[in-house]
Amino acid sequence: MNRHVAKARSFASTAVFGYPFDAYEVALIVSELVTNAIRTATALRTWPDDTYPIGIELLATTRYVHLAVTDPDHRPMPAPDQGGLLAEHGRGLTIVDQHAADRWVTYAEHGKTVHVVIPSPGITLTTAELAARRPRT
Repeated sequence: MNRHVAKARSFASTAVFGYPFDAYEVALIVSELVTNAIRTATALRTWPDDTYPIGIELLATTRYVHLAVTDPDHRPMPAPDQGGLLAEHGRGLTIVDQHAADRWVTYAEHGKTVHVVIPSPGITLTTAELAARRPRT
């Protein structure tokens, strides 16, 4: 799993190069989301050669980064763990939420996608900007 997370972190850091983002912050969020996606995929079944059906999309602009991480589990996400910052597990989405302006999940027949919007340093995104990122229902 570590090599997959490292590749995802490297992809994200490279993708935001030249934009006004802290590459470490973006990589941290990617690693939390990808780790969750791999754990979810592994809980469903064993995958050949540790190749997981995980997708990562990243859109970088001068105002925000939109990350989308897809895993093969279409079931709703579990409720947040209330173990606090000293808990062994369940802190990942809390860390993500501390850095993100918005987070939501979209579901499909064969999986789900966790979306995160990270504002550029010093930028406060408008309600309209955030709403524009979300799918119309």
